[in-house]
Amino acid sequence: MTKRKYWEQRIFRTLAAFLLLGLTAQTNLDEPFGLSTVTTSTVPLSTNWNDLQSQIDMEQAIVAQCRGEAKFCSSRAAARFVAILNQGEQHEGIARIGHINRAVNLAIQGLNNQKTENWTPPLTALAQVSGDCKQYSVLKYVALTNVGFAREDLRIVIVMDRTVHRQHAVVAVRHAGRWLILDNRSSILVESSDVAAHYIPLNVLDQQGVREFVGAPTVAHRAASFIGK
Repeated sequence: MTKRKYWEQRIFRTLAAFLLLGLTAQTNLDEPFGLSTVTTSTVPLSTNWNDLQSQIDMEQAIVAQCRGEAKFCSSRAAARFVAILNQGEQHEGIARIGHINRAVNLAIQGLNNQKTENWTPPLTALAQVSGDCKQYSVLKYVALTNVGFAREDLRIVIVMDRTVHRQHAVVAVRHAGRWLILDNRSSILVESSDVAAHYIPLNVLDQQGVREFVGAPTVAHRAASFIGK
C-alpha cells in the first residue's frame, strides 16, 4: 500500500466515524433524555391512554365551538381553556411554551399529599379545579397541540423522582432541537438533560401510544398502574 493510499483510507475512516457520531446524536434527539424507546406491553397504562385520547377528541369538539363562537360557549371549563390558548398565542416560540406551562400550573389546584389514579381530559380537570401531575400534564399536552405545536414534538413522560421515590408525570416539548420539560412543580423551563439527575424516565405517552425508555437506570416498578402527584 502506498503512503498516499494509506492516508486516504485513514481520512475516510475518520470522516465515517464523525458521520456515525452525528447520526447517533440525531437519533438521541428523537426522544427526551436522549434515550431510545420501545413499545411497552404494560396493558393498564396503554388502555388508560387510549381511553383518554378518545375523551380528549370528544372535548376538542366543544373547544372548537367555543373558539369559533365565544358568545355561544356554554362550558365554563372550555371558556377557561380557550382563554389559556388565546393568551398563549399572543407569544411565539419558547415564550409561548412558557406561558402555557405557567397558565396551566395556575389553573389547577394541587392535591397536596393526596393522589389519584385517574387520568382526566383537560375540560374535566378544569371543571374539577384540582388535580395531580397527571391532570397538569394532560392539560399542557393538549393545550400545546391547540396552539400550533406538532404532536411529534410533544410527549407526556412518566418519570421516577429519585428524591421522593415516587412516580411523576411531566410534559416534554421539542423546540429548536432541544427537549424542554414542563413540570407542575415549577414555571421554569429546563432541558431534559438538566433534570436527569433527579428524574429517571420510565414511559412516554404520545400520538403513537405508550412506550418505555431503554437505557435508563433500572427501576423495580414501572408505570403499570401509575399514581403520582
